[in-house]
Amino acid sequence: MDKKIIVAVLLAAFAAIVGIVSGKINSSMIMYIPLGLIAGSLVFFSRGILIFLTILCLSSAGIPYAGIWKIALQLRWVLLIMFCFHVFGDIFLGRTVRRIKLFDCLALVFISYAFMSISYSPYPRLTLERSITILLLYISVFWIIWKYAYHQGPEKVVSLILGVMWIIFIASYAAIFIGPYRPFLNGRFMGIFANPNGMGIVSALILPLSLWKFLETGKKSALFLFLLISLSLLLCGARGSLNATLFALGYLIYARSKRKNPFALFATLAGVLIFIWIIETSAREFFKTYIRLESIPVLGGRLEAWQAGVNLIMDKPLFGYAFGVEDKLFGLKKIMFRRHSGAYVHNSFLGMLLQLGLLGFIMFFVPLFILLFKELFSRDENREVPILRYALRASLIAGLICCMSESWIYSVGNTQVFPFWIMVMLLMFYRHSDKEKVEVSGG
Repeated sequence: MDKKIIVAVLLAAFAAIVGIVSGKINSSMIMYIPLGLIAGSLVFFSRGILIFLTILCLSSAGIPYAGIWKIALQLRWVLLIMFCFHVFGDIFLGRTVRRIKLFDCLALVFISYAFMSISYSPYPRLTLERSITILLLYISVFWIIWKYAYHQGPEKVVSLILGVMWIIFIASYAAIFIGPYRPFLNGRFMGIFANPNGMGIVSALILPLSLWKFLETGKKSALFLFLLISLSLLLCGARGSLNATLFALGYLIYARSKRKNPFALFATLAGVLIFIWIIETSAREFFKTYIRLESIPVLGGRLEAWQAGVNLIMDKPLFGYAFGVEDKLFGLKKIMFRRHSGAYVHNSFLGMLLQLGLLGFIMFFVPLFILLFKELFSRDENREVPILRYALRASLIAGLICCMSESWIYSVGNTQVFPFWIMVMLLMFYRHSDKEKVEVSGG
């Protein structure tokens, strides 16, 4: 019998046993086992399809309608565990395409620290589960999808992400006309997401990639996706995401135009000035309503949450309260708010300080800012930099800015987390490829 078929059967059986033993598969979930079996077979014939399914599954985990999030949370274990078996198989058979790097060591130290925090967590089981998901995320992105990028190219990986986004944004607009769910909340568009801010973060992260696709291919479909996401961003009214997008697209246009087309840079600046003039004249009142001017002094209630978060951080500044418990702390400490709603602190930087203290904050965010600094200030004069690399830098900028207003970057259950870390991985992939080329030319 073919070895691939044997391994596929073993993987499928293992996934089913794990699900039954852990109680995650019951009579109502039996119908989803065939989906896991299908994914198990696809892994041996098209890794791209499996990656696409995984991105789609994890991006659907934040969709609260029709039980989609429950299905996605069940299937993600099957898909991520399959990725793990792939990595172990590659290591055992000697088919890995890279060695362990410094960033792997940093990631593993952080993940180990997250697991260690179980010892003092007020919710040990929750910390264990979320630590496992962050480990599976690392393995999937930095080993499996890295290998796919090595063989197929970063462009193919980004195309898979954009393919998933087509489905999500088309479904969001379709919800306006069909289905019992209203895709608006207080006049703000949220599509199939749980809230408008989720729509805003996804739009801010994906817009630079969709613009790259249009600039690279010139296809009308790519332009349509860019306009679709831009409209979603404007309709959702997420102020943090709008600011992040302005910085991200501003960098992308500047970085590309200063060498390729200086006229585009001046045209963009002229457009911004005209837009500001319109706001200051005929659209002043509309703009005040759109940005919800009355809530800016308290940052939409976030200021309350930040103050409470800082007070909690001061109690445990070094080690925090344990990984994955951010959304439980306000209830645990019986903290009441006047304006703030929600269980999160709505700031990823404060959220990490709450969970793993100053040590966890340094291990998690400092490498990201070092990567961004090196990318922005690298010497590109002597080599041709792909537009995609500029777009990935822009998405990283957008993601870090969004961290100032939302707690999302470390939560694998959020729609935008898996695509974001793929973007980070692709930037690392480009840097790794540059070093390899220098070594080859020097040798």
